[in-house]
Amino acid sequence: MSVKQARAAVVITLLIGLFFSVVQIVWDLYEERSLIDRTVNQVLSTLRESATQAAYGLDETLAARVVSGLFEYEPVYSATLRDNFGNVLAQKSRAPSSSGRSAFSEVMFGNNQQYNVPLLTGESRDLVGHLVVRIDTDLIADGFINRATRILTSGILRNFLLGLALVAFFYLTLTKPLLRISQAVTGIDPDSPDATGLTVPRHHQRDELGLLSRSVATLVEGIASTLGKLRQAEQQMRDNESRLRAIVQNVADGILTITPNGTIVEFNNASYPLLGLKEGETPKGRSLLEFIAPRAIPNFEESLAELSGLDLRHHIAEQRLTLPLVRMDKTEIEVSAAFRPIPDAQTPLITVVLHDITARKRYEEQLVYMANHDALTNLPNRSMLEYSLKSALENHKRDAASPHDRATAILFIDLDRFKLINDSLGHNVGDLLLKAVADRLRRVISRQEIIGRLGGDEFLIIIPRLRETQDAATLSQAVLDALAPAFDIQGRHLFITPSIGIALCPADGDDFPTLMRNADTAMYSAKARGGGTYHFFTKTMNESAVARLAIENDLREALKEGQFELYYQPKIELLSGKLAGLEALIRWNQPGRGFISPMQFIPVAEETGLIGKIGEWVLRRVCDQIREWDLLGLPPVSIAVNLSPRQLIEGRITETISRILDETATPASRIVLEITETVMMHEIKRSASILDELRKLGLQIAIDDFGTGYSSLAYLKRLPINSIKIDRSFVRDVTTDPDDAAITNTIIIMGHNLGLKVVAEGVETQEQLEFLREHGCDEIQGFLISEPRPANITARQIEQLSRTVASIL
Repeated sequence: MSVKQARAAVVITLLIGLFFSVVQIVWDLYEERSLIDRTVNQVLSTLRESATQAAYGLDETLAARVVSGLFEYEPVYSATLRDNFGNVLAQKSRAPSSSGRSAFSEVMFGNNQQYNVPLLTGESRDLVGHLVVRIDTDLIADGFINRATRILTSGILRNFLLGLALVAFFYLTLTKPLLRISQAVTGIDPDSPDATGLTVPRHHQRDELGLLSRSVATLVEGIASTLGKLRQAEQQMRDNESRLRAIVQNVADGILTITPNGTIVEFNNASYPLLGLKEGETPKGRSLLEFIAPRAIPNFEESLAELSGLDLRHHIAEQRLTLPLVRMDKTEIEVSAAFRPIPDAQTPLITVVLHDITARKRYEEQLVYMANHDALTNLPNRSMLEYSLKSALENHKRDAASPHDRATAILFIDLDRFKLINDSLGHNVGDLLLKAVADRLRRVISRQEIIGRLGGDEFLIIIPRLRETQDAATLSQAVLDALAPAFDIQGRHLFITPSIGIALCPADGDDFPTLMRNADTAMYSAKARGGGTYHFFTKTMNESAVARLAIENDLREALKEGQFELYYQPKIELLSGKLAGLEALIRWNQPGRGFISPMQFIPVAEETGLIGKIGEWVLRRVCDQIREWDLLGLPPVSIAVNLSPRQLIEGRITETISRILDETATPASRIVLEITETVMMHEIKRSASILDELRKLGLQIAIDDFGTGYSSLAYLKRLPINSIKIDRSFVRDVTTDPDDAAITNTIIIMGHNLGLKVVAEGVETQEQLEFLREHGCDEIQGFLISEPRPANITARQIEQLSRTVASIL
């Protein structure tokens, strides 16, 4: 027990003793008050009869004895006996005590008490006098206070001694043994706890101190045992960690520990050669991204993000990637990387195991190359060609819905009389010739085309996206020209010619066997003609291809020689009868053949891509014509130009038109671009975007052949167009076919509701005109007004129609 505890124990004991002493004093005070009253009443009752006789008999002697008898009770300091007339029969008094405790006495017993006793006699209880007695309370209080002081003093002393005795008792019986146990526990070595120093005295064997000592000893022994096991486990863990570290450091694969953002935290020795680091360098603290080829970084970052977002409490997460590493010496290797997050780590960490697969990849690539390439020429072999052709055909089918369908072509090449060279000069010379042929064929093809060897003296060229039919013929001719010069083989000059068969997809088949068979047939047809030439598959297709080639060549010549002309057909406002505008129509006047219908050459121009150049020529010629007519002082008029599907979807039509307008100084508002409805609906989103750009230039947009393309009103109202032209197929029978009449009327109403101008083309009769006028059509165009005319005649029409109303109106 400490000094503070001992002091507290003594104070508590004193306070308890003081409390009980105060309780005893208060109780004694109450008893003292009661005792005073009983004593006075007892004295008065004893002397009452004598006092009554003295008052009744007016006996002063007896009265004096009665008064003197009252003073035998010490606290009485005044007594007076009177008769009933107030006369004093006897009186005695003495001075009351003055102890200076009057206030304290007054608190305990009140003021000096006075007792007035009436003296009664006879059965009628007649009053004969009064006895007045006064009690000195200070005297009583002095006696009570003395007794209370003795009680308090003795109580305090007794409790103080009791507190000291308790302190001594508890010190000897509790504090001292506990201090002994505490000193013994304090003396235990924390590194090697030993309970032998915790002895239990004999006289404490059976009490609580003995039980406490034994419990502490048992606890220390348990701690010592647990500490020993823990140290053994720690040592075992350190041994395991050392063995594991040795394994990790000696494993052939690189092992890294990285953070989720790729920073390297730990690494093993095998990581050095993988990362190209020298012995003194360390990857720790650097990012693994520094060693990954840029093309693989997005895939790497995506994998890390996926791993970081997984919940590792329910399953083990792992990501495996093949990564190209760029080592410090700038060489690149391929590694197989396995990423696995470390569970229960305080900070998120990921283990990366890198295995060098460069040699294996090269070996695999070599095997794949050998399996897919001809060993003699190093060209793709038949299996590789079949795979490439199938891929090209699949791409063709996927793109087949586009308005500018492109074919896939194959060129089957067979060397003429190669067997004679092989048999006469030997297979060695034949092999060298095949290698030389392969080298020349490589130089002929472009990057997108594929060449391979089918076997023997047969080669195959694949053109995946044939833009023009002429391209197949052009490439075939290039092959003929490349193989025409002599081959120098071991000092011999050898000549070889090829026979080439051409097959197109989808016209000649849509699978590898069919195309190969048809191309082979075409090749034998070429060989039957003497070799050294090329044939398209089948006589009919060959003739058709020749015809298209002829038109294509003539079109190129027409562009070069300026054989195209523009004719103009006027459009009339039905309401006013005045000229509303013109439409420019191309005509081909070929020398020796005359005019060729646009129905013949426009599809070929679309197919071959020449339509772009033709369309550009038309737009430039229209702009030049507007400038010429403006110089002649003719009234300004807008001219409509047809825009082909390939012009709209392919190329850079907005830049082309903007450039022509700038170069010719033509106001954009004078040009109306007409686009067929079918093209608009086929590429609606892209068309809308392009048309919006054209509208921003200030051009007017019209939908041609409206009613044939199944337009969606939801799309139509979002297109940036100014007018629609009713297709001539509806106008032709508008007066005889109720369906055509209903469709035409519906188109007019719909166009007006959408705020569009409605133009009817192909108007040839007065009845058609009246019908259109009656139903509110805005403008008409057709042979009833005028046939398409050359520019010089159209100029007179412009001047005439600007001054007067059209005669047919």
